[in-house]
Amino acid sequence: MPRYLHYDRVICGTVILLSFFGLVMVFSATTGGEGASARYVVKQAVAMALGLGLMRLLMFLDYRHWRQPRFMFPILGVSIALLIVVFFGAQTANTYRFLRFGPVSFQPSEFAKVAVIVFLAFYLDKHADKLNEWRTLLGGLTILGAFGLLVLGGKDLGGALMLALIAAVMFWVAGLRMIYFARGILLAIPALALAVWIEPYRMQRLLVFLNPEVDPKNAGFQIIQSQIAVGTGGLFGQGLMDGRQKMRFLPEAHTDFIFALICEELGFIVALLVVVAFGVLLWRGVVVSMRAPDRFGTYLAVGITAMIVCQALVNLGVVLALLPTKGMPLPFVSYGGSAMIMALAASGILLNVSQHAE
Repeated sequence: MPRYLHYDRVICGTVILLSFFGLVMVFSATTGGEGASARYVVKQAVAMALGLGLMRLLMFLDYRHWRQPRFMFPILGVSIALLIVVFFGAQTANTYRFLRFGPVSFQPSEFAKVAVIVFLAFYLDKHADKLNEWRTLLGGLTILGAFGLLVLGGKDLGGALMLALIAAVMFWVAGLRMIYFARGILLAIPALALAVWIEPYRMQRLLVFLNPEVDPKNAGFQIIQSQIAVGTGGLFGQGLMDGRQKMRFLPEAHTDFIFALICEELGFIVALLVVVAFGVLLWRGVVVSMRAPDRFGTYLAVGITAMIVCQALVNLGVVLALLPTKGMPLPFVSYGGSAMIMALAASGILLNVSQHAE
């Protein structure tokens, strides 16, 4: 008699709760101020429905299929093609990040994160015994570098850094020697400095991060307003829909700075619960990776967990003025159809790995 497979209900429940909570906060952020519009909520609800459907489909599709070249290589090819095609579309805020099809838009870099995770899980599993050989390492880094350069070419430095961070976590878990990480950091420092220097707005963000008061009405405006929102919420908040910073003070409160709105309207306790929720996802993701029946499942679970948790940490760091401003949403919570769909899809793969846990 076949064994019934149990998925990790803690991960599933946490992801669903965060997604519905995010929908409520997007509603609050976009329907209570000047320029209010229900279209954001509708689009987010559609994206969430599509993402949940995809999550359910993938959680019952054996994750070991992704290890097969007939599945893995098409994913890589499609992802690279999308990252190239985006350069032929219209610019959005002086960047090439979205493919637009009428009212619908898609961000290829979100798909690229999942594609890179699947590829690295396959590559690290296949070359586990020779990981610390230069030839093996160079092969994996070549593919990773191609993705990073394409994302960076679209003027998405945050997305490229996130790919590098996810890869670093996966390589570390796979057993890469620390000397390679040290060399990688030494090479990355001048490259990162150059990437910041050639784009004036990045240098401006860095200077504002060091001292927001130097330009409080322009470059420093958003982070100052974010800090005000976080500080005025107190223990229990001003009340849902009653936040004032979204009233022309905190720009784009429904996207990257939605955590500031949570702090203002619902207070420290609810904000802390959001942080705890991502801590729970980290805990259960590590458990799933440790109990996976093979290395491929372990690396897949590690990569997906790193993608969700690291992005959440970066977003929270930006909102709390601990990191320079980056265009990075809070997973499951911020407005953004591409990010929502791919985060839920990746969660479905993680849930499938959990079903095979030993």
